[in-house]
Amino acid sequence: MQNSASKKLVIDASAFYSGVPFLNLSKYFTTNSILSEVKHMNRRYGAIEFLIDSDKLKILEPSKECLDQVIKIAKKTGDYQRLSKADFSILALALQLNSKLISDDYAVQNTAALLKIPVVTIATKGITKVRRWINFCSACNKAYGPNIKQCGLCGNILRRRFKSSLI
Repeated sequence: MQNSASKKLVIDASAFYSGVPFLNLSKYFTTNSILSEVKHMNRRYGAIEFLIDSDKLKILEPSKECLDQVIKIAKKTGDYQRLSKADFSILALALQLNSKLISDDYAVQNTAALLKIPVVTIATKGITKVRRWINFCSACNKAYGPNIKQCGLCGNILRRRFKSSLI
């Protein structure tokens, strides 16, 4: 018998693009931010409305506490600048519901791993290591935090690399 956590699946935009919620009768959860990202899918938007009306897709917003926890971890991994508002919302919802998350986004997967959110991928292999990302100057090799975009010494635009594995 499956427990209630295994029946809940939180889905991001990549799951909609791959057609996941249209393929079976599972119950899915997402946020308004993710729904806004996929509304341009005119052919399928009627199907999305049907899923909502038939109670197969629930639109929920995560708590502020879960959102704050996700932001804290994303800053730790260096993924903060790579994640969108929708990414933060979907990670926080999966955390709040203690649910699996369906996503092909590597920054989402990296942050989810530290939050101990299980991730199911669709079209990608998924991450193999949890990484901590930093920004660095390719000219003078000086390292910077994730929020800095330009080298303070020489003015070059910074590049991104991983510094270490976190798990």
